[in-house]
Amino acid sequence: MSKTGDIEGVGTLSQKLSSYYQFITRSGAAEVPLSAEYRHAMDYCDIQRIRFSNRIRIDAAALPEACGSIQAPRLIIQPIIENAFEHAFDSEPGRGYIRILASCAMDRLVISVEDDGRSLTDDSLSKLKTRLADVWSASETTGLINVARRIVLHYGEGSGLTVSRSELGGLKAEIVILPNDSRRTADV
Repeated sequence: MSKTGDIEGVGTLSQKLSSYYQFITRSGAAEVPLSAEYRHAMDYCDIQRIRFSNRIRIDAAALPEACGSIQAPRLIIQPIIENAFEHAFDSEPGRGYIRILASCAMDRLVISVEDDGRSLTDDSLSKLKTRLADVWSASETTGLINVARRIVLHYGEGSGLTVSRSELGGLKAEIVILPNDSRRTADV
């Protein structure tokens, strides 16, 4: 970017990278407000937009204000988005699309990440669903399984990560949080 004289782009990338790394390194806290976790995920999206030279379109809904103060484990949203970039677009030339939605009701928060990647087979989706159905017996400890385990540990049974075929054609991953235990904030 600097070689082509895109000074504004270099500035934007530097700012997003700074924010991204500050989130990861500034505090050792295991929990953060969901608004900070979501903002971190949006910084990651902006970095990836630049990386993919804007050939990936991302539509991200705002996090409902009522959910922002819910305490969440660090790094539960960004890995789901990273999965879309790694598995849906890295090996595919051309354009791509990611949609991120968030909804919050009194007893349920859902954050969904969908992509239009064409590499997801029915067999691989079925295997992923099986591993996520019982995250404790899965031997894998990285990526989606790790996030699912952390969500269940933090919020209890009923919370977790589910996957399905997106209406966009690729994967739809949904973080489901039932924040109705002692960690639930008063305003939710």
